[in-house]
Amino acid sequence: MFKTFLNKEDYHYLDLSVFINCSPEKVLFYYYNTCIKISLDTYLQMKEWSQSDDTAKSCLNQWLDLIEKQLDSRDDLIILQENEFLNAIGPYYYVPTNTQFYFSKFNKLNNEPLTSVDFGILFNLHKSPPIDRNLQKYFKLRKSNKKTTRGREEILHDLSMCLDALNLTSKVNRHCLYHEMLLNSRRELLDQEAILPLPPENMPIKPEKPEEPQLSFSSLLALNNSKNKQREYERACSDYSRRLKIYLIKYREYEKSCERYKSALQKWEEEYLQMIETCVTSIEESDAKLKTARGLLDIYQFILDKSYVHSNYHNIDCLATFKHYLDTGRAEDLQDCMNLYEEERHWREIKASQERIETTIHFLQAESESILPLNRQISELIASTTDRV
Repeated sequence: MFKTFLNKEDYHYLDLSVFINCSPEKVLFYYYNTCIKISLDTYLQMKEWSQSDDTAKSCLNQWLDLIEKQLDSRDDLIILQENEFLNAIGPYYYVPTNTQFYFSKFNKLNNEPLTSVDFGILFNLHKSPPIDRNLQKYFKLRKSNKKTTRGREEILHDLSMCLDALNLTSKVNRHCLYHEMLLNSRRELLDQEAILPLPPENMPIKPEKPEEPQLSFSSLLALNNSKNKQREYERACSDYSRRLKIYLIKYREYEKSCERYKSALQKWEEEYLQMIETCVTSIEESDAKLKTARGLLDIYQFILDKSYVHSNYHNIDCLATFKHYLDTGRAEDLQDCMNLYEEERHWREIKASQERIETTIHFLQAESESILPLNRQISELIASTTDRV
């Protein structure tokens, strides 16, 4: 869905604008059984923005309440900020949607994060498009089978209705595609036999302690080698101490993740049933919206089918051109419009063909000019060879 409508492959990273302008409920609707990744910088910016926002029900404060209290990550985020050896923490489990949250010090640079504008596009696609009253009225008129005159004004009105129908058909088709994809994702979720929160990954590996070297003092050379080995061993021990410290810090965070995972599993049975119920409701809602949208498509298609204009010309550019002909007085009826359109299209094709020919000639001339010196050299070589003979 994110790739289809937003042209973005990675949808896990969210921009600050999302937390300011979009509520957790609306955003988490798209993150069932997956994860959200938040950079430490974004979290700190959220904290800074919240100081000037004293509305408890604001989107930003709802997010901070979810992150700090419901996920219980506040103290860990302070540790992440202050500890130079820690780069990321997580997962934190939001069980109602089986969403995992991860926090890191670094933004992912490969992909652009999602913004509130991106979610605005998805929210609008989710809404049922309202029916155009003028099109509905025109649909009833054409459906009544009453004979109508085909004067200039009637043709102009028909063209306007067809243009509106085509534009709205495109929007409704996107709305239908959105709900079809949403239905597929929810049904795939329901079809999975065993859905569980994902366990923590990437358990830190304990560094190996360096082996103490065998030292020898039997000779001056052996003594010198032993000193070098001892220095290397001391450096290795120093590095081991540093790596062990980092390991212990990361392992403590891993233990916390395991504790959170255990807690999520304890809540899972009850929350899972609620999630399934929510998914079923979402499926029913999308089915109803698809039915309504397809009814609109039938109305718009009927208007196009009953149009005075031949179906070969049922595209926005063509109908807009016909309307321009009639508005400017270049045409008086549909036949004039079609004749003018075909004539202009014919001349455009001739012009395009002429431009292609001119481009080809120019290319051949350039090739010929580059080959000419070579031909002259070949001729001179042949002439000199002939003179020798």
